[in-house]
Amino acid sequence: MQKLVREQGTSLIWITHDLSVIAGLADDVAVMYAGRIVEQGPVAEVLDRPQHPYTQGLIDSLPSRNKRGQRLRQITGMAPDLLSMPAGCAFAARCSRASQICVQSDPEPHEAGPRQTVRCFHPGAADAQ
Repeated sequence: MQKLVREQGTSLIWITHDLSVIAGLADDVAVMYAGRIVEQGPVAEVLDRPQHPYTQGLIDSLPSRNKRGQRLRQITGMAPDLLSMPAGCAFAARCSRASQICVQSDPEPHEAGPRQTVRCFHPGAADAQ
């Protein structure tokens, strides 16, 4: 596919929950949750320094991140009903970083690094486990 993209001078959109798939295929990534982009930027930046807790959860659930014989890590909770979205951040009910502002308001995208944006009131490094 990469050869075809180069030869045709075009782009290709991959849709997957497995971030390891895009690590070697894409230049940029947009992570979506409940129909909205919550983080985007260059693949290396997003995978090495995820800013949104959902992105971190996807990375933590990769088999390569878990030891052999160990259960895969999961993101707790359930996704919201897309027909009845919460008033605030759609990920707040599942997020260990959530605060009152997350429940009340939907965050706007803001710069998290060169060419990297995140939609989160509490972006940053992985939660301390």
